[in-house]
Amino acid sequence: MEFKSLNERETYFDMGMYPLEKSRLDLFWSLLGECIEERKPFSFQCIEQEEADELQKLTYTLVFQINDIWKVTLDEDLIINAIPPSKTT
Repeated sequence: MEFKSLNERETYFDMGMYPLEKSRLDLFWSLLGECIEERKPFSFQCIEQEEADELQKLTYTLVFQINDIWKVTLDEDLIINAIPPSKTT
Protein backbone atom coordinates (compact mmCIF):
# COMPACT_ATOMS: atom_id res chain seq x y z
CA MET A 1 0.00 0.00 0.00
CA GLU A 2 1.41 3.35 -1.04
CA PHE A 3 1.03 6.27 1.38
CA LYS A 4 0.26 9.69 -0.07
CA SER A 5 0.55 12.94 1.81
CA LEU A 6 -2.61 14.86 2.65
CA ASN A 7 -1.84 17.29 -0.19
CA GLU A 8 -1.84 14.40 -2.67
CA ARG A 9 -5.06 12.82 -1.41
CA GLU A 10 -8.61 14.04 -1.72
CA THR A 11 -9.65 12.63 1.66
CA TYR A 12 -8.32 12.41 5.21
CA PHE A 13 -8.88 9.37 7.41
CA ASP A 14 -8.90 9.89 11.17
CA MET A 15 -9.02 7.24 13.90
CA GLY A 16 -12.58 6.32 12.97
CA MET A 17 -11.65 5.79 9.31
CA TYR A 18 -14.36 8.18 8.14
CA PRO A 19 -13.05 9.96 5.03
CA LEU A 20 -13.10 13.74 5.21
CA GLU A 21 -13.05 15.65 1.95
CA LYS A 22 -9.94 17.75 1.47
CA SER A 23 -11.98 20.87 0.73
CA ARG A 24 -13.88 20.50 4.03
CA LEU A 25 -10.67 19.86 5.94
CA ASP A 26 -9.02 22.90 4.33
CA LEU A 27 -11.97 25.09 5.34
CA PHE A 28 -11.98 23.63 8.85
CA TRP A 29 -8.27 24.21 9.34
CA SER A 30 -8.30 27.75 7.91
CA LEU A 31 -10.96 28.75 10.46
CA LEU A 32 -9.53 26.85 13.42
CA GLY A 33 -5.96 27.95 12.76
CA GLU A 34 -6.93 31.60 12.90
CA CYS A 35 -8.94 31.08 16.09
CA ILE A 36 -6.04 29.29 17.80
CA GLU A 37 -3.59 32.05 16.84
CA GLU A 38 -5.89 34.83 18.01
CA ARG A 39 -7.37 32.84 20.92
CA LYS A 40 -10.89 33.43 19.65
CA PRO A 41 -13.88 31.09 20.03
CA PHE A 42 -14.28 28.68 17.10
CA SER A 43 -17.45 27.32 15.50
CA PHE A 44 -17.79 24.99 12.52
CA GLN A 45 -20.99 23.63 10.95
CA CYS A 46 -20.60 19.97 10.01
CA ILE A 47 -22.56 18.28 7.25
CA GLU A 48 -23.25 14.91 8.88
CA GLN A 49 -22.74 13.09 12.19
CA GLU A 50 -19.66 11.11 11.09
CA GLU A 51 -17.88 14.27 9.93
CA ALA A 52 -18.83 16.00 13.18
CA ASP A 53 -17.45 13.15 15.30
CA GLU A 54 -14.13 13.12 13.44
CA LEU A 55 -13.70 16.90 13.44
CA GLN A 56 -14.60 17.15 17.13
CA LYS A 57 -11.76 14.72 17.94
CA LEU A 58 -9.40 16.60 15.63
CA THR A 59 -10.39 19.95 17.17
CA TYR A 60 -9.71 18.72 20.68
CA THR A 61 -6.36 17.29 19.59
CA LEU A 62 -5.29 20.57 18.00
CA VAL A 63 -6.31 22.91 20.84
CA PHE A 64 -5.31 20.74 23.80
CA GLN A 65 -2.31 21.75 25.90
CA ILE A 66 -1.85 20.66 29.50
CA ASN A 67 -1.83 24.24 30.80
CA ASP A 68 -4.29 25.71 28.27
CA ILE A 69 -7.36 23.51 27.95
CA TRP A 70 -10.06 24.71 25.58
CA LYS A 71 -13.67 23.61 25.98
CA VAL A 72 -14.70 21.61 22.88
CA THR A 73 -18.34 20.69 22.32
CA LEU A 74 -20.54 19.29 19.58
CA ASP A 75 -24.16 20.41 19.71
CA GLU A 76 -27.25 18.66 18.37
CA ASP A 77 -27.16 20.79 15.19
CA LEU A 78 -23.69 19.35 14.37
CA ILE A 79 -21.85 22.55 15.23
CA ILE A 80 -18.42 22.14 16.79
CA ASN A 81 -17.51 24.87 19.27
CA ALA A 82 -14.11 25.41 20.86
CA ILE A 83 -13.67 28.09 23.48
CA PRO A 84 -10.29 29.09 24.87
CA PRO A 85 -9.95 29.36 28.64
CA SER A 86 -10.39 32.83 30.04
CA LYS A 87 -7.17 34.56 30.93
CA THR A 88 -6.59 35.20 34.59
CA THR A 89 -4.51 38.18 35.59
